[in-house]
Amino acid sequence: MKKQPNPFEIELEKLDEQWEAFIDSELPIFHWVFTPDDSQLALTFIKVKEQLDEKNPHLFIHLNSEFDSAENFGHQLAIEMNQLIEDGLADEDEDASEDDNPLQWSKPDLNACRSGFQALFRSCNAAIHTFGDYVHSITLAVTPNAIADTRAYVDWWGQCCDIHTEFTWPKLLRLIVLDTHTESALTQLAKKRAQHIHSVVAPVSMRDAMQAVLKAADDGSPGAKLRQHMTDLQEAAGKQHRDALETHAAAALTLVQHQRWLDMWVAVLLIRAAGYLNMQLFEDALQDYRAAQAIAQQGEEESVAGCGKLLVQAQVCEATCLFNMECFEEAAIVYDRAAQAAEQREDLFLGLDSWRMASFCMERKKDNKQAWVYAKNSLDISRKMDAQQRSQSTLPFLGQAMIRLSPTTEVRDQVKLTFNELLNEHWLDQVQQVAKAC
Repeated sequence: MKKQPNPFEIELEKLDEQWEAFIDSELPIFHWVFTPDDSQLALTFIKVKEQLDEKNPHLFIHLNSEFDSAENFGHQLAIEMNQLIEDGLADEDEDASEDDNPLQWSKPDLNACRSGFQALFRSCNAAIHTFGDYVHSITLAVTPNAIADTRAYVDWWGQCCDIHTEFTWPKLLRLIVLDTHTESALTQLAKKRAQHIHSVVAPVSMRDAMQAVLKAADDGSPGAKLRQHMTDLQEAAGKQHRDALETHAAAALTLVQHQRWLDMWVAVLLIRAAGYLNMQLFEDALQDYRAAQAIAQQGEEESVAGCGKLLVQAQVCEATCLFNMECFEEAAIVYDRAAQAAEQREDLFLGLDSWRMASFCMERKKDNKQAWVYAKNSLDISRKMDAQQRSQSTLPFLGQAMIRLSPTTEVRDQVKLTFNELLNEHWLDQVQQVAKAC
């Protein structure tokens, strides 16, 4: 008997039908509109399609390069694409047996390319040559991590249409651009350039799929009821619907209190508080964050798993709320408390970042002396980490802050040397690039 697809697979099948219609259109660009709530389904579809096999002969590559200008965007995409192909084939080589015939790939030389589009097309042609009969097309799903200029980004897609009309477009190349609005500038472009762009609205619903899963799993137990309440609560928090937020939170709290599930009690309070925080209802958020700490502390005393970590998270959230209220000194005190609690529980990441944020609060308060004290506490935590942990932490941002706070040139130079040893010689350039992107 054929296994019935689950609700999420049904939604992905709808997307696959639209994808096949795009392939049949033989147009080079697919403008795909998803609601913000359903964007995760789009990313899941792309992730599934990235698995190249006999059932899926289309080479999908998901590119996230930041869009900073139309002039170099194509070049950035080409560099990212070439690196992903190289990394992917290297992973396959490690898993290959002696009888396998691995594909041979060498990055194309992009130095002589006169434009970003030339670099992108040269890279696509190199990929087509490498994969040969293995693929029927190469599809680049373009979702920039950041877009510096929305108008220029739309114009770049317009240039794609112009190039498809006037110049040689790689025969097997297709591009996907995701959108979240049916009346956006990209949508207007798609209407004007319909001879180049296939544009559709995705007929999917993440919420309906989730509700179907919950309904199928509903056995009438308290746990099933709580899963439904938590799903509704998170949706209300994300959409900033206060009435729904408070209604679903009240129902969930009644259940967890009756069952005495202390960890879930904390979780409900944290979600409701996050909803309040998003709506800038700071006093309501603070009340929930502080109540969550009291329940988490009680849970930890009763050895309820996870309550210790939840306690620290609730403290960090309270401090973040105070920071948003510009109560910097109060926020620093709570961050300090969270850092000490994290250190007691051997959570190095939360400890480092909490003291870093305490330092930043006092810097905003114009108290550089106390900011320096907190920063040194954070630095001390980093020395307990191994190299991989440091690379995954917010340590580079701490280094950037300590350079700002350094009272003398000599101290500033020593800070740079210290962080060179803890991270690498290029850490400052890297963190400045990240800050610029944000």
